[in-house]
Amino acid sequence: MRVAVLTISDAGSRGERADGSGDAIAEWVRARGATLSARALVGDDTGD
Repeated sequence: MRVAVLTISDAGSRGERADGSGDAIAEWVRARGATLSARALVGDDTGD
């Protein structure tokens, strides 16, 4: 199984905060024998 992890966080995307949740999910995926195929961190501010 291949899994992609997408974290949505303004502070994380600006480098102001570590992506702890993305790290935890990626480790959980690997520990279960799945392949982490992609990982991304994007901001959630839509500019509204």
